[in-house]
Amino acid sequence: MKIKYLFFAIMPLLLFSCDIFDEGDTRKVYDGPTVLGFFPLEQERPAATGVASVQVQLIGEQRSTPVSVNFEVDGGSTAVAGTHFNVTTASPATIDANTSTTNIVIELIPGSVPAGQEVRLTLNLLGGSDGIEASVNLAKANIYIRG
Repeated sequence: MKIKYLFFAIMPLLLFSCDIFDEGDTRKVYDGPTVLGFFPLEQERPAATGVASVQVQLIGEQRSTPVSVNFEVDGGSTAVAGTHFNVTTASPATIDANTSTTNIVIELIPGSVPAGQEVRLTLNLLGGSDGIEASVNLAKANIYIRG
C-alpha cells in the first residue's frame, strides 16, 4: 500500500519536472553577428568520385544583395592543385540575394592518389563583402581525398 502512495507522490514530480513541454529549439533565434562558415568541416571522398563540394553558409539574416565570399586553398594542404584536384568555383564565390548558402565545387582527379593512401585539401574561408567575417570555428574545411 505504501508503494502505491509513493507512486502517486512521485509521478507528478516526474511529469512536471521533465522537459517534455519545453519549447526547445523552436523559439531560439541566433542573435549574434552575421558570419560565414563552412559545412561540413571535414569529409572523405574517393578520388574516383570525381567531385566534392563544400557549402558556405551565411549565419545570420539573409541579405537583399548578393554576398561575395573569399576563400583560398591552404598552403599546408598535402593535396596538390592540378595533380589531385582543381577548384571549379572561383574565389570570390557568391551567395545570392535572399539566400543563405553557396557551394564551392572541387573536381577530384581520378587515379591521382594511390590505393590505400589519402591526401588532404584544406580550404580557408577569408570573409565576405559588407565586412562579414568568417566564423573562427567554421573557417577551415578539410577534404580527405582517398585512393
